[in-house]
Amino acid sequence: MNIKYGIIGLGGIAQVFAGALNTIPDAELTAVASGNRERAEAFSKKFEASKIYDSYIDLIHDKEVDVVYVALTHNFHYDIVKMCLENGKAVLCEKPLAINKKDAEELIALSRKNKVLLMEAMWTRCLPSFQKAKEWVDSGKIGDVRLIDAKFCFNAPYDPKHRLFNPRLAGGSLYDTGVYVIEFTTGILGEKPETVSGFATIAETGVDDFAVINMSFKSGALAMLSCGTRAHVNKDAGIYGTNGRIVVYEFFSSKKCELYDNNNNLVESFEDYCQDGFVYQIRHFNKLFEKGKLESDIIPLEDTANCADVFDKLMNQWGIVGNI
Repeated sequence: MNIKYGIIGLGGIAQVFAGALNTIPDAELTAVASGNRERAEAFSKKFEASKIYDSYIDLIHDKEVDVVYVALTHNFHYDIVKMCLENGKAVLCEKPLAINKKDAEELIALSRKNKVLLMEAMWTRCLPSFQKAKEWVDSGKIGDVRLIDAKFCFNAPYDPKHRLFNPRLAGGSLYDTGVYVIEFTTGILGEKPETVSGFATIAETGVDDFAVINMSFKSGALAMLSCGTRAHVNKDAGIYGTNGRIVVYEFFSSKKCELYDNNNNLVESFEDYCQDGFVYQIRHFNKLFEKGKLESDIIPLEDTANCADVFDKLMNQWGIVGNI
């Protein structure tokens, strides 16, 4: 059967998603919704959606739509996802699902109560290179993990109205790119952090624009993470163990990872040649939907809630919670 998707929020990430969706044989784009009719019509024409809605709730009420992909700015996620779950619609929501632990736990509880599939769109965890790196770690190829080093930083022009810097849109580097380094780490280790600390620089609008994050885990592993919107930084991630190390190149959209021993000898290399990494996320979600699952084993809801808990702790440390 074809799984019919509706998309709410038609910005840049929705275009990437829709392009990937149209390459999946068992999925189709049925409906799109935007407050801007002209944008919706252009999006619908480009990606061949059969229905256009001016109202988000009208799309959610469409009985032909099986899954809603939520691609709005972070500040709208909670309300829209809640409406979807209350109406029995499976949800794939752009990261972060929620910007605090309270909201994340409420949505997760509602998903389980109503028996509706919910997944945060942490597409990087679905990439074969991530899965290969995790397989190497889980099988003990590098011994006990002692350190994970991951960075996701880019240089964006400062614009106080842009979603990256606008507190009304839940802007800031932590929500936009920090979520990736945090969930890369917890995904590789398979555990939540015991302690979290960090430093951040604050933009004129009151949101964080660059941050370093340190985490410790019960297993003994440590993490050194960075996120930012004001400078380009190398995005290769390192996983260091007692018997070797793993390099995940361009971890955010990785197509390659390598395994080295303690003498810096290359032991194994993995490379994926797929041009659009979003397809792995969509295929994974489709399998969950077809099997009647309520959550992902690759991106479990507990990890999503734990990441939101890290948000809370860091925002409190930085003293900017009241600005969001």
